[in-house]
Amino acid sequence: MKGRLANYLADIWQPLVVYGGLFVGLAGLLFFRLSTLLPGYSGSEVKTYQSSVDLRQIFDHPLDAPFTLVTHGLTYLSEHSYLLTRLTAVGFGLITLVAFCWLLLHWFDRRVAVFGTLLFGTSAWFLHTARLGEPDVLLFLVVVLVACGVWLKKTSNPLALLLCFILSAALLYVPGMVWVVALGVLWQWKTIDRIFKRHLWVVTLGGLVLVAAVAPLGWAIYKTPEIWKTIVGLPAEGWPQVMDVLQNLYQIPLALFFRHVDATPETWLANLAVLDIFSMAMLLLGGYVFIKYVNLQRVKLAALMLFVSIVLISLGGNVTITLLLPFMYIIIAAGIGFLFDRWFKVFPRNPIAHWLALVLVSLAVVTACSYQLRHYFIAWPRNSETSTVFTAQELPPSDTIKQ
Repeated sequence: MKGRLANYLADIWQPLVVYGGLFVGLAGLLFFRLSTLLPGYSGSEVKTYQSSVDLRQIFDHPLDAPFTLVTHGLTYLSEHSYLLTRLTAVGFGLITLVAFCWLLLHWFDRRVAVFGTLLFGTSAWFLHTARLGEPDVLLFLVVVLVACGVWLKKTSNPLALLLCFILSAALLYVPGMVWVVALGVLWQWKTIDRIFKRHLWVVTLGGLVLVAAVAPLGWAIYKTPEIWKTIVGLPAEGWPQVMDVLQNLYQIPLALFFRHVDATPETWLANLAVLDIFSMAMLLLGGYVFIKYVNLQRVKLAALMLFVSIVLISLGGNVTITLLLPFMYIIIAAGIGFLFDRWFKVFPRNPIAHWLALVLVSLAVVTACSYQLRHYFIAWPRNSETSTVFTAQELPPSDTIKQ
């Protein structure tokens, strides 16, 4: 018994140290000076907080309800504070990072999972999204749904199916995500059918949970039919013009690789590109890998999600690059994996060469992460335009006690 325990501990201590250090570090970045990095809170954060205070208001206006419900729940644990919206965003960000790392570990290996998660978790866009008290972070839940779907397809675990039902219900409240949920059902239809035959109670329970969870959304559509446009990812005014769609489509690669001209001071710094040079290089390598192995299930899934993301962003609704970014970093991670694979084929048995490759890639990743962190934690808060947006101060003590 002692020998088995010793062997088990010997097998898991390294992964525990590596992943524990990774997520403790990333969590530290998400919580670091969360309330003090900026001079105050933005008008959008204040509006989000005000939408979260009253359950009746959430029920009457249920779009982005997963975010406002969590924020409302936090008000029972603490005094009313605009900071609660940022804590909610951080929570969803951490869940996203865990799911993202699991996906990379499942599809690649430990090195790629660590480096890919580090690049994604320290990217300025991720930090802007996961540390800002706005519901845009809910778009990252697609990564969690994909991870759950992969787990379901791999194991046919009834618990995974139940979790997929819950995540699907949550995503239906997020603008544009109804299409992602529909594609997810088509992707997993055979697995769902197989589980239905073996575990009828799970599918029945999941279906009941889904129906009950989306009932407030159905009631809101009945009372205010116009919100269906937002739900399906269209602009509030209806179908966009063709030229607007083409302009939005053009802005996607421009923002990723050159300059983000449509960014606001609340969510970005000046007109900088979203990706850094190293990430762009790895994206090219990863793109080559995906084209080479186009018949792999993971490649088809990532390509489908990229296509859906680009279409929804181009429509000009509430869907942003946030939906696209995780899948871009999955391709970047594939590029890092390709780099290691080629290097180890040239030097299959040379330990010095193996360590050299690890050191060189580590230095490149650290440099890329350093650039992104300086962007978010140093340059952005000191920008004069940023200071003009984050002006709202915390509620005075007399107004912070929950009635």
